[in-house]
Amino acid sequence: MRALRIKRGAALALATAALAATAAVSAAGTAAASSGGGCAGPTWKNVCIADHNNGTIGADAYLNLGNVNPNCYVEFGVFDKTSWAFATRQSVSCRNGYQHLGIVLSNPASGHDYVTFTKIHWTGGPDLETTDSPVLTY
Repeated sequence: MRALRIKRGAALALATAALAATAAVSAAGTAAASSGGGCAGPTWKNVCIADHNNGTIGADAYLNLGNVNPNCYVEFGVFDKTSWAFATRQSVSCRNGYQHLGIVLSNPASGHDYVTFTKIHWTGGPDLETTDSPVLTY
């Protein structure tokens, strides 16, 4: 009877060790979820960033600039604060009234911090106003 208990104990120990090893391997393959993101700025120049949960990050700007100077333009994009470089950006002319700008970043790097930004150049020159979204850690 004693030999049977030892065999059962050894079998239980092996099964427990196998389950623990399987759990460790499974956990190692799981990617960490992103954190942060969201929107910031007043309603007339609101900028947002979000993880689309499909390997991409979405960046949006919702602008309502009123009547603008014909030379006005907006720089808009995603800035990688980890590598201190633009992940993507574009320049577009300002529109009178409501304007939506959107970009999808298809190659975000794991562990990097990203923000959406707008730089509104009111007269087409150095006179500008910036707004950044909250930080999204991918």
